[in-house]
This record gives sequence, C-alpha cells and structure tokens, in this order.
Amino acid sequence: MPPQWTFICLSLILAAVSSADVRGAGHTVPLRTTPEGNLRMRDGAPFKIALFADLHFGEDAWTEWGPRQDVNSVGVMAAVLEKEQPDFVVYLGDVITANNIMIKNASIYWDQAVSPARVRGIPWSSVFGNHDDAPFEWPMEWFSETGIPQLHCPATNASFLVIFKVL
Repeated sequence: MPPQWTFICLSLILAAVSSADVRGAGHTVPLRTTPEGNLRMRDGAPFKIALFADLHFGEDAWTEWGPRQDVNSVGVMAAVLEKEQPDFVVYLGDVITANNIMIKNASIYWDQAVSPARVRGIPWSSVFGNHDDAPFEWPMEWFSETGIPQLHCPATNASFLVIFKVL
C-alpha cells in the first residue's frame, strides 16, 4: 500500500477511535449507523484531510499577544480550508493551552479553535495532547441528534477497504 494511503487510513482510524464515544455534561451521544452521514471519497477526486496541530488557544489570554495569536490562527485555518476544500479536518493535540487557562470551563477556546471547520460544515475530529486537559464540556449542539458518522473508504478507487461500524 502506498505510504500516503497508509497515512490516510491511519488518520481516519485515529479520528474514529478518538471520537467513538462522546460524553459531555451527563449526556451520551449515540453513534450514527445510517449511511447518509458517512465520509465518502468523491468520484475522481482525492479525499483531502487538513491537519492542524499545536494551536494552543487560550495561551497568555491576559496579554495582548495571546488573543491576537488565537485570531491569527483562526484566520490561517480559514484560509487553508477555503483554498484546499478538505473533506475532513483533524486537530492533532494541544488545541488549547490548559495549564495557562485560568477559567473554570475551557469550552470557549475549543469553540474558537474548531469554528473554521464547523462554520463550513466540514466533519472534524480531535486527538488530545498533553495541553488539552483543562475542564470543558462538549456543547451538544456541535453534534447531530444521531451522533458521529461511521467512516467508509470504498474500494472503487483504492487498493484497500476500511469500514468502521459501531453496533
């Protein structure tokens, strides 16, 4: 298998595993088992994944520098997403800087960090890093009523098949 396909499948597996059981504020979101929300490769087009890592939202929030960096990061991510038009976004750790966040609930920083993907309707997942340990609650409005879609890489344009099903 070519290295780029190995990377794509491993990224999708990692994203699926990291979001397989979503709990927040005492709620459990059921996983989607219907096909309409599956991630799919478009005929004749590559499946594009955008990766954003070490964003560190909320770092030095009491300075002029920290909030400006958050705004700049949103701008850069928005520009990348507009230009590349990815099918999926993965936030790879240290999305926030928990050891520098002096508020009780860090959800405001998560919301700011993932907003470029959310406002464009691009499916996304996150892998937590060592700085992502601040208390927060996943806002339930981030998820559809039925939860997270299963992943499906059809064999029509690849030399492998990966299907994730949650029963």
